[in-house]
Amino acid sequence: MKERDVVRRLIAFAQGRPLPRGTTRQLHIAADEDLLIVAFVRMGGESRPWGIAFGHPGADPEILTVPEGRNRDLVAGMCSSFAPVLLRHLRTPGFAGLPPAEEEELRPLRQVWLPNGSHADMLHHLAYAYTFTRRGPVAGTILNPLGRAAGWLFREAQRPGQQHVITATEALRTSYTFPAQSTRLEHLGFLLAWLDGELAPAERPAAAQKAEELAVSTALDPTLERTRLAKPLDDWHDARDEGDAGREHANASEITRVLEEELGRRYRLTEQAISLLRADGRRTNRGVAELVDEALAEQWREHTRLESGHAAGDDPPPFTPSPETDRDPAAAGARYMAHLASASLVESVLLHDDPELQDEAIARGDGFRGTVTGVGERRSGRWARTVLTVRDENPGPLRLRAGSWVCVIGSPESSGTLLALRDESDGRRTFEVEFRRNPRRTVGSAIGFVESSNHHLSRRKSSLIWSDDEPGSWLTHAALNE
Repeated sequence: MKERDVVRRLIAFAQGRPLPRGTTRQLHIAADEDLLIVAFVRMGGESRPWGIAFGHPGADPEILTVPEGRNRDLVAGMCSSFAPVLLRHLRTPGFAGLPPAEEEELRPLRQVWLPNGSHADMLHHLAYAYTFTRRGPVAGTILNPLGRAAGWLFREAQRPGQQHVITATEALRTSYTFPAQSTRLEHLGFLLAWLDGELAPAERPAAAQKAEELAVSTALDPTLERTRLAKPLDDWHDARDEGDAGREHANASEITRVLEEELGRRYRLTEQAISLLRADGRRTNRGVAELVDEALAEQWREHTRLESGHAAGDDPPPFTPSPETDRDPAAAGARYMAHLASASLVESVLLHDDPELQDEAIARGDGFRGTVTGVGERRSGRWARTVLTVRDENPGPLRLRAGSWVCVIGSPESSGTLLALRDESDGRRTFEVEFRRNPRRTVGSAIGFVESSNHHLSRRKSSLIWSDDEPGSWLTHAALNE
């Protein structure tokens, strides 16, 4: 935990309430019709879902369950009922009414909201179970597309700055600093109790602790599973073996009733988190629009374009990453560079529209502020570049070095190179920054700098990795050339 985070958490403890992080909201929240809430529950020790709840905010969820979560055929049937909803929501070719023909047709961005990280992990389990399955009559027509979509959503959820898969706990943690231990911040009910504006600060710790007693992850409370589900599940098996349809149905109904309670609670908590974030008085950071553009580009490249090939019956079929590993060095390298590009992009675009993020960047040594003490010119041949001399009166830690690319805070297009820095005897620090284009700053004006984003460079590297005649291709294309 960084020093500023420690200080903020201590202030939150002292005030007895969560503190807003940043002066802007750093997250896109889609309209109700473009936002799908999904929640899962599973049987202890199992990876496949026992029940699924899904729907749009403001409407009752649709809930699907099976009496036995270990029966692969029953679970596959449940998932085949859920699959068309998710695939239509993502505008997947073959399931959307009018499949997108280009990236722009994916607008507006569609989101999937989940209660917490364990529900995002369930996407990986679905991908593992159904991406390549040949089991069952609908495997190729509905389960394989579901597996590929779940796999893409799970991989996308790991990409910095993505806007498609939102876990409610992560959305709240990035929006507020909570006065609690980090290990407790994955419980959605716990976070919402701290944010309950109807409670006095002194009442919130007890309310949060009480909310924490109810499970929100995909795993059910073991006590509940033992006391309310074990007996009807055993009776369901006995009735099934004996051919007693009436008793089988009665026990299945009891299991469904318990699972519906659990799924409904997880769904409503997620819906409550969305409402709370929408009611936040902070405006949306202007950089979020660029993150949405990048998210749509990723969806087109990594899912929609490939699904068009599957829908058209391309031979050979489009490359599908394995849920276990990439199975292709070029694909692994390309995705690594894409994640580096995304990390650089999200840090850059949000920072320039949020003073608190700027302060955090400077505090960790990724930037500096000062006063312009000189405006000069550096010539070489026919070109001339502007050089600003900047004095920092209160220098702190600094990770930038001579040669680092920097840009003016608030004006990312005004970029330059840090030529030199000097620590003065009076404790101040002087910088010289060279610009290709004049930043139009005068002596005596205040100015701040942060490290420039290199996301364009990383994105270009990501595309170049696919070429088999670039340096290093002997390694990334070894499997393809054998």
